[in-house]
Amino acid sequence: MTTKIELKAVVLSGGSSRRMGRDKALLPHGAGSTWLEHITSQLSSLDLPVLVLTIHPSHQHLLQHKPGVNVQRDANPGAGPLQAIAPLFPAHQRQALLIAPVDMPDLQADGLRQLIASWKQEPHTAAVAHDGERLQPLLGIYPGGRTQRQSMLETVAAGQNSWMTWLDQIPYRAIGLPPEQLRNCNHPL
Repeated sequence: MTTKIELKAVVLSGGSSRRMGRDKALLPHGAGSTWLEHITSQLSSLDLPVLVLTIHPSHQHLLQHKPGVNVQRDANPGAGPLQAIAPLFPAHQRQALLIAPVDMPDLQADGLRQLIASWKQEPHTAAVAHDGERLQPLLGIYPGGRTQRQSMLETVAAGQNSWMTWLDQIPYRAIGLPPEQLRNCNHPL
């Protein structure tokens, strides 16, 4: 008998966007929305509950009427994505988080479906996006469990804020996704 694992999506949208010069999440998207609305729509189309982690009150205002999307204030503003996720990371093996950054404006639901399908083949192993040249660790599915959670908490407690430091301590697989969807935007185009 296979145990069903509950998958939840978390959008990382709490950065200060210093290199961009303004809030990346609110940049206009080609689809007539913002980057934040685009990523939450792509995730919502997969019938996943979506949580947006942010430090920006404007994100709450923008998404307040979007069904299935909740906004939560980053408990550790300015400390980076690992610190932001640590309080939420599930201790139970029947839960997993699909983490997605707000600054991949070309990400589409088909790429996310591909990631999910690959993860389902080994649901107790993290599935991390790979663009053909390198890992994109802020786009991945991270299964819960005591070992993974403890490893994350120990990494954070040791003052290590690098996602890769934590990733090197847990089992994961690199999942090749369309590179054109994984463009990470940190500077004005």
